[in-house]
Amino acid sequence: MKKISALILAAITFAFISCHSQDFAIPPEATSLEIIQQAQTAFDKGKKQRAIECYETLIQRYGNNPAIYVEARYEIAHIYVKQKKYKEAEPILIELKEIYDSSAPGMLPGAYRKMALNDYAKVKENLGNAKNEKK
Repeated sequence: MKKISALILAAITFAFISCHSQDFAIPPEATSLEIIQQAQTAFDKGKKQRAIECYETLIQRYGNNPAIYVEARYEIAHIYVKQKKYKEAEPILIELKEIYDSSAPGMLPGAYRKMALNDYAKVKENLGNAKNEKK
């Protein structure tokens, strides 16, 4: 009887661990929208690093689509801004500005340009304040 109980407990533990780790798996066949949803869900649950990992996976799989690339890069930068990791966000936001400056109007979603510029202004302000405080 003890052996059966031990086996049942082991099976339940294994199932729990397996299910828990699968929460973070992104299936290879996941669409870009499914990956974005996983990232947003992770962010909403406070799992910011997991959200960044999802957006990085999105770039790896669908980054050849400029609209998806811009969205994913913006979302990563925005997470850094929310975390007040301005030095990490700055180069991404500069990259996005350069991408928009060199693309034809209407080729990329305009909302991400505006949001990236807003975040960049916040980053510059905070990095500028940090430099002034050191003086």
